[in-house]
Amino acid sequence: MGDRMDQYVDLISITPVNRERGRWITETFARTPRELWDEVAPSIANTDALASLDHDARRKLVAALRTARMYITSPPMSSRLPFSYQAIPGPIRRIVAKGIGRLRRSQSAKWARFPAFPIDLTTDALSDLILGDEPLNDPTPVIVTHDIDTSEGEQNLPLFLEIEESLGARSTNFVVPFKWNLDHGLLERTINAGHEIGVHGYDHGNQTPYMQPEMMARRFDQTKPFIERYRCRGYRAPTLLRTRELLAELALRFDYDSSVPTSGGLFPAPNNGCATARPFRAEGIWEIPLSMPRDAGLMFLGYGPEEIECHMLDSARLIRASGGVVVLLTHCEKVYSGNRIMLDTYRRILSSLAGDGGYRFMTMSEYHNTYLRGRQ
Repeated sequence: MGDRMDQYVDLISITPVNRERGRWITETFARTPRELWDEVAPSIANTDALASLDHDARRKLVAALRTARMYITSPPMSSRLPFSYQAIPGPIRRIVAKGIGRLRRSQSAKWARFPAFPIDLTTDALSDLILGDEPLNDPTPVIVTHDIDTSEGEQNLPLFLEIEESLGARSTNFVVPFKWNLDHGLLERTINAGHEIGVHGYDHGNQTPYMQPEMMARRFDQTKPFIERYRCRGYRAPTLLRTRELLAELALRFDYDSSVPTSGGLFPAPNNGCATARPFRAEGIWEIPLSMPRDAGLMFLGYGPEEIECHMLDSARLIRASGGVVVLLTHCEKVYSGNRIMLDTYRRILSSLAGDGGYRFMTMSEYHNTYLRGRQ
């Protein structure tokens, strides 16, 4: 295909460049894979073509880039099995994931072409270049989240809450309602301490997003007692598997969703994400992107604690400069972040953010109430 740079469209070359908000944009986020640009903007090849677009058309162009790789439309193998994929022992699943990750770590130019990994803010760059009207958050909101996938993760949760509370943070914890006998006393104490509980699917079987609408609705109806008991206002899909149909159903029941990664990396599917760290409306619900690289995803690729800490803090600084929202996900199981070494890493990450002065800890609902409620 010729020179490697010919594979990309230089956004700055076809957009106005004298935007005050565009000062944060680096070369990495000022270019888009050519085949993707031809898909979302086939008629925009120069400044004159872009200048002919009115404001509404420019917003639609930004939305087209944001949603181009946002949905996982084809069910992965874990969703197509005739039984829950979690019937396969966890150690075996992790061995397979780590094997795939380490084998393909050096091939990120293919599986993270767009969005790039570990972070990609190209949608925000395009927005600032052609719109320039996105508000900055100052201080930058930091939303600390956990996906409680197992009973072990639930029982380890207090280890994380202690760290958070010591630094003035409160977390949003997405819990699977129908997989094990929940420790309701622990969840009640978590709520009473100021943390938040959200819904993490149904049974973590990865099938809900691909069900027929009536089946999907039935599952959410069965979840209603859990939602009401813990005043759940938000959702995160297991394995971050999401479809338009899922978000449309969520819009009937929740204030926000946080299932779309800024950069999905290798999992749950190559080249998935929204390339933005700013919230947006999708299928009638507020989407608060999972903007930071995830602990499990980095571990599957073979990154160690020090590398993970560097990736997290570097990503947070970039999100802050861009005017986005820092959304951090850690898993509480020992094989992920629920061990001594990774808990120390977690403490250092939060301590760095707490001591900076440019960040503000919030739960998902606090963020929604402060910045999103009433906006369309």
